[in-house]
Amino acid sequence: MALEKYNAKRDFKKTAEPQGVKKSSNGALRFVVQKHAASHLHYDFRLEIDGVLVSWAVPKGPSSNPADKRLAMHVEDHPMDYIDFEGTIPKGEYGGGTVMVWDIGTYHAEENDAVSKDNLLMKKQLKSGSIKVVLDGGKLHGSWHLVKMKGENDQWLLMKSKDEFADKKEFDPNSILTGRDFDAIAKGKKVWHRNRESDEKIVEDPILGEIKSDPKKAVKKLKSNDEFTAEDLADAKKISKFPDDWRPQLATLADETFDNDDWIFETKFDGYRALAQIQNSEVTLLSRNGLPFNSKYPEIAKTLESIANDLILDGEIVVEDSKGKSHFQWLQHLEEKPKQGQLKFYVFDILYFQGYDLRELELLQRKKILKAILPKLKNIVYSEHTIGNGTKAFAEAVKKNGEGIIAKKSDSKYYTDKRTKDWLKIKTDKQQEMVIGGFTEPRGGRVGIGALLCGYYDGSELKYSGKVGSGYTETILKDLRHKLDKIERKSSPFTTTPKEPGVHWVSPKLVAQIKFSEFTDTGSMRHPVYLGLRSDKNPKDVIMETPKVETENVAGTKSETKKATTKKATKKPAESDKALSKELPSDTKVEFTNLDKIYFPKEKITKGDVVQYYNSVADYILPYLIDRPESLRRTPDGINSEGFFQKNVAGTVPKWIKTRKIKSDSAETAVEWLLCQDKETLLFLANYGCIEMNPWSSRIGSLNNPDYIIFDLDPKGAPMKNIVKTALKVKEILDSLSVPAYIKTSGGNGLHVFIPVEPKYTYEQTRNFSHLVSQMVHRDLPEITSLERMPNKRKGKVYLDFLQNGKGKTMASIYSLRPREGAGVSTPLEWNEINDGLDLKAFNIKTIPDRLADKGDLWKDFFKNAINLKEILSKI
Repeated sequence: MALEKYNAKRDFKKTAEPQGVKKSSNGALRFVVQKHAASHLHYDFRLEIDGVLVSWAVPKGPSSNPADKRLAMHVEDHPMDYIDFEGTIPKGEYGGGTVMVWDIGTYHAEENDAVSKDNLLMKKQLKSGSIKVVLDGGKLHGSWHLVKMKGENDQWLLMKSKDEFADKKEFDPNSILTGRDFDAIAKGKKVWHRNRESDEKIVEDPILGEIKSDPKKAVKKLKSNDEFTAEDLADAKKISKFPDDWRPQLATLADETFDNDDWIFETKFDGYRALAQIQNSEVTLLSRNGLPFNSKYPEIAKTLESIANDLILDGEIVVEDSKGKSHFQWLQHLEEKPKQGQLKFYVFDILYFQGYDLRELELLQRKKILKAILPKLKNIVYSEHTIGNGTKAFAEAVKKNGEGIIAKKSDSKYYTDKRTKDWLKIKTDKQQEMVIGGFTEPRGGRVGIGALLCGYYDGSELKYSGKVGSGYTETILKDLRHKLDKIERKSSPFTTTPKEPGVHWVSPKLVAQIKFSEFTDTGSMRHPVYLGLRSDKNPKDVIMETPKVETENVAGTKSETKKATTKKATKKPAESDKALSKELPSDTKVEFTNLDKIYFPKEKITKGDVVQYYNSVADYILPYLIDRPESLRRTPDGINSEGFFQKNVAGTVPKWIKTRKIKSDSAETAVEWLLCQDKETLLFLANYGCIEMNPWSSRIGSLNNPDYIIFDLDPKGAPMKNIVKTALKVKEILDSLSVPAYIKTSGGNGLHVFIPVEPKYTYEQTRNFSHLVSQMVHRDLPEITSLERMPNKRKGKVYLDFLQNGKGKTMASIYSLRPREGAGVSTPLEWNEINDGLDLKAFNIKTIPDRLADKGDLWKDFFKNAINLKEILSKI
């Protein structure tokens, strides 16, 4: 069916669906299965043929059971631009409903290996009414058939052929692209209306129509996605009562700045945190612990009264100088010097709007709403942010002598009255609140006090943290003495009484903001400076604030130490870090951090030990890593944490590291993969939390053609003697074919057999060879081996996993550590070591350097012995 029929069914003045334009088919052909909740739920099965998506509607969807023959109604062709659409078509339009990309990938005609011939073959198959294809998608794999029913123009049957991919019981029901279900997609923003960039149509907005102060705001010109419409409140909860008991979300202290596109970065203001409750044009300003601020900052409250909407805003009250720098002490003494600087309220979040609780919305969505509704007022300012580049934001804060930055996860919700790790504070200087427990008498010509004696709470105990003798003016000294005399007491409030002459003890009721260079080993502040009193803090809440988050553990971050920006912010390495660093190259570009962190608790193996291991084996492992895209398995918290995989390193690694953009067959955008080309990159990866190295089986220049074939002998509870027996059987069969076989430990409980192959065969060809040999092994050892993919069907047997041979699939490299108990290393073995006495635990981080010194690289001639696969197959 030509695209004319597709175009005829659609009014492109009302829908933004792509107009049907035929395109040329180049490279591997693509397919998509879209799950469509229209008047009736069905699946749309689409194959790229001759520049269009030839389409069938399958009511019950694909089944992997070859016995199931699913009805498939041939419908109009769709344009290629339709292949990754996922969203909602408005009701009333043709096909109105929610569309999900259920599966997507590439395919080829059955029994054809030449991509260039696929399109012609598929045109012939379509015309004949019998289509046989091999799918390589996220869910659907292997051979599938579409057969036209006799006497029926549009009715076909879709069925699965019998192969290793048949009889998969269940498929994931959600989107292969985003993981969303229908509800999540329906609530999303991908709704096909007219192009908002050019549409001048005025649309009634039922939610904005509730704005009583200005009826004109009830309509919006849909010119830009930055404007505020009813859609923006779709996920917000309607509540009946104005919430007057909410308190601010708090940030957690982090050790250093970082870059990450999933985070935003804002200025850390040096002032008082405040919530502004606006109801019926009446304003209540509250401190972070609920104290009223109206009388203290009446100018702010008065300005906010001009906002007619009911809102709750979150922000910071500051006093700025002419250069825009905030000064906490100026804010402290605003009453005495009201003209010293400019009073402002910086607003960075919105919690409530016109009866809607916005806390469940994502942060960027809340900020979008806030920016749209916050009017331009002289002392009320929207707090801008940057996305991704925390290093630059921090450098700007240092340049302006600011307090620091706040990092916030862009998709995070708002958690009232909680301190979370979705918000991180990163300071240029060390600052924190301290409880005043006493003071000394002034000396010389000084008035008021000599120094404050400060502390922090550790449970119910007030720990002494040192005396603060600088940062005061004469006015401040007199004011402090006046306040402290009122709360003087006879005994020390500190758990351990400091030995200072002329001390006056006071009840721990006042909180001071202190700046200092660092804590000493005894918990005292070094070089402390008084900044002011904090009336918004409860003394019992003041604890020693140390970084709770190491930003190198934030997934996908490019962590930059503050040393690169300012000396004041330099993070001093631990003594153990220094000791370990001495064993590492001194001229490397890698800046080693946290080397004393424990990675393997039972063995007491540190991050530094892991870095040093890779430093010692670099010459052995690099030949198996160079030019191969790396899938980074990062375990920055050690083996007791789950860790995560990172493929795309765009913007997260130093510029000196080589990367390569590779476009997946099933995705429109390229992913930037890391290449481990040298020792410095290897050490960077180890310092980045990569205990394990995972390269592709193919190299840049021949990415579609692997240069080794893998036999993964996965034990799943099988005894060692059966693993050994299986490995020897693989060797026996390969010997009979005159194929060189190299064996190594997996680094865990299994064994890997590798065959070097000339890089001119496809992944499918190498996988088929692995499958063929695995079938021979299983034929000879049916009692102890299995080809079953489902673990519950192969308990206690050695799984012959031939599916590890696939483009983009990765496996722990030779000489790679594994992040599991024992610190095992994937180690080359000699075949005479494969016997019942084999102890896989003997090959670990502590034994491999000596083994290499003794035996060298047992695989040094591996790639020299690459086989011609076609010649081998001709012998079978």
